[in-house]
Amino acid sequence: MKTLSTPELAQRVAQELSAPEAQTRAVLDRAIEVMRKELQRGNRIELPQFLSLFVKTGQAVSTKGTTNPSVNLPPARLVQFDLDESLRKKIEGSGQYQILLVVPRKNFFTGVMAARLSSVRSEVTVIDGESNAITFLEKHHPDLIVLDVGLGEPSKVCEFVKKRKETSLTAIIRVYAEGEDPAVVKGVQSVADETIIEPFELTDLVKLTESELARFAEERNYFEHEMHFKVQSGEDHIEIANDLVAGLLAQSGLTEESGSALGVAFREALDNGNRHGNKMNEKRHVDIQYIVDREKVTLAVTDEGDGFDTEIYLSRGVSGNPVDAARERNLQGGAGGLGIMLMLKCVDKLEYNYAGNKITLTKYIRKT
Repeated sequence: MKTLSTPELAQRVAQELSAPEAQTRAVLDRAIEVMRKELQRGNRIELPQFLSLFVKTGQAVSTKGTTNPSVNLPPARLVQFDLDESLRKKIEGSGQYQILLVVPRKNFFTGVMAARLSSVRSEVTVIDGESNAITFLEKHHPDLIVLDVGLGEPSKVCEFVKKRKETSLTAIIRVYAEGEDPAVVKGVQSVADETIIEPFELTDLVKLTESELARFAEERNYFEHEMHFKVQSGEDHIEIANDLVAGLLAQSGLTEESGSALGVAFREALDNGNRHGNKMNEKRHVDIQYIVDREKVTLAVTDEGDGFDTEIYLSRGVSGNPVDAARERNLQGGAGGLGIMLMLKCVDKLEYNYAGNKITLTKYIRKT
């Protein structure tokens, strides 16, 4: 759990309102001072759809029977609050983490698995089949989902959860059968946050769920949307991936113009990774990480190629003529650099890793 100070609260409010931070801090400090004085007067502070604050005065405390029996302390005072009922339910829920276990069909082992995942801190719901799981998830938002081995298309559940901003921070663990390779990618495949391969001890799965619940509880303080997916190399899957990212960017908080620009840069990065990095080899894939926080949208695109020397392209993209740079590169027998120049124009920040097979595109969210 993160503790926010008054300056941090003021900074958050200022960012969301696009207001000067100093003025926002002054207003917040004054509001706190006014509330303090009203509570001292015995008045109640009502903050609609949040909480009700008041001071409760107890009985005077006598010290009879002590070494100084003549002293009577004044009544004790205690600041109390009543949470808004709807907010209380959202915070407290049932007092437990909600875990969804999705299985091909319910059987004896399913019950054992659910019993082991259940604890004082967690409650488990078992659903059979991906279709039933998606119907359930349209109305319920569990904290963690376990996708059991044997499901036909578990990545469909991953995609349904992760592509929606309001549910994307739900942790997902996928169970793989013995001999099944999690690294194999077919088409466009949404990736679970963690995997575990049979055979395994149920204790290991329990520890993994506890670790994931703790991690996502922390990440919810910083991130608003996260999705990890992989695209099998080849022409057939590129447009599907581009459409998926377009849907993500529509929820990002970017303006239409900024979202479109980032979409163009992503399209170019994906094409480069598929064509130049992976050489259209269908046994390879391109890895995409999409992250939104309160300030920016980030897309990281990684291929399985050998990479290239990025410095010459980036330096000429900033200071030179992109057409001349591309022409010179072509004369030397290499691929043109126009794509990198285009991406530089579309994003606020562009970074390559040292190897040159991973590009990170960043666009900042400008509050209106």
